[in-house]
Amino acid sequence: MQTSLQAIAKKASEQPGYRFRNLFGMLNEEMLRDSWRSIRKNAASGVDRISAKEYEQNLEENIHQMVEDLKRKRYRAKNVLRRNIPKGKGKFRPLGIPATQDKLLQIAVKRILEAIFEQDFLRCSYGYRPGVSALDAVDKLTVKLQFGKYNYVVEADIKGYFD
Repeated sequence: MQTSLQAIAKKASEQPGYRFRNLFGMLNEEMLRDSWRSIRKNAASGVDRISAKEYEQNLEENIHQMVEDLKRKRYRAKNVLRRNIPKGKGKFRPLGIPATQDKLLQIAVKRILEAIFEQDFLRCSYGYRPGVSALDAVDKLTVKLQFGKYNYVVEADIKGYFD
């Protein structure tokens, strides 16, 4: 499956205006099996209360059924379990926990979209990107502030941005 994603990434890089068709067809058993490796096996269960470990017990059957449902356009994501997690000072932040099966499909779709769009992003962009983290952004910022010619710092509050 990696070669299919690499081929898509190459095409997207070489032909920026290319319109990809039938990406839906890439959501096959091989893609979902590969994507399963990215699932956090100890993650919380969603509304269906099926843990990753339980889902994995019948992984092949579950993946096969999901692909069949996708092909027949019968797949429906489950509701997201909403939990409020402590944020500090008596405040809470809402957290949505999808069902394990929905997480798996989200990862597969994410991998396909990343293959297409990753080369469009600037190298200085660190948000939700493969292979980089917030710590990488802090490291880069530290170097720029120490050795660059900057006279100001902008502080922004993104309170509630992801709620």
